[in-house]
Amino acid sequence: MNKSIKLSALVVAMMLSSGAFAAKAGYATDGALDNVARNAYGECWKDGYFNKATDGLVECGDKEAPKPVAVAPVAPAPAVVSQIKSFTLSAAGLFAFDKTVITSGNAALDGVVAELKGDKYLKSVAIVGHTDYMGAEAYNQKLSERRANAVKDYLVAGGIPAEKITASGAGESQAKLTEQCSKIKVRTQRIACLEPDRRFEVTVETAKEVKM
Repeated sequence: MNKSIKLSALVVAMMLSSGAFAAKAGYATDGALDNVARNAYGECWKDGYFNKATDGLVECGDKEAPKPVAVAPVAPAPAVVSQIKSFTLSAAGLFAFDKTVITSGNAALDGVVAELKGDKYLKSVAIVGHTDYMGAEAYNQKLSERRANAVKDYLVAGGIPAEKITASGAGESQAKLTEQCSKIKVRTQRIACLEPDRRFEVTVETAKEVKM
């Protein structure tokens, strides 16, 4: 019985010793702790020929320690800040006098369409039509509304989502040149004087990227 136990222990010890030695291939080890044996100068004991590049140990100075992989710095994503843009369009460049049909090939509106289509942060576009004082107030109100909706339709036809656009009319309520131009007796000259009052005020809600 005792012989059987001793034999088994010997086999286990040999297996452990063999595994430990194999773990340090090419080096002499101290056996029990699987440490590389060193001489009085602290140098590792070599045990035969081996390829240092593949089998050498870093701690013995036979193999270069792996260099850390350089990680490219990741630039922080830009912050997105809300922005309101406002501008005015002259009705003179869009409509004939007292008309609600947009003139064909309109460069002014085509420029607006191009800018809005290129805006990935576009939230909304508000169009408010204005008229001069000439004509009945109720008529001017309807005229400003029809013109504002015509501008909206033009933008939608150009590819701007309809749900992002609102159109309304202010009629002659915000005319600014009434007193100045009403003194002019010649009608054609008075119409020309009032041209700035026939306009559209456009407010665009969007956003811009800001580097942090």
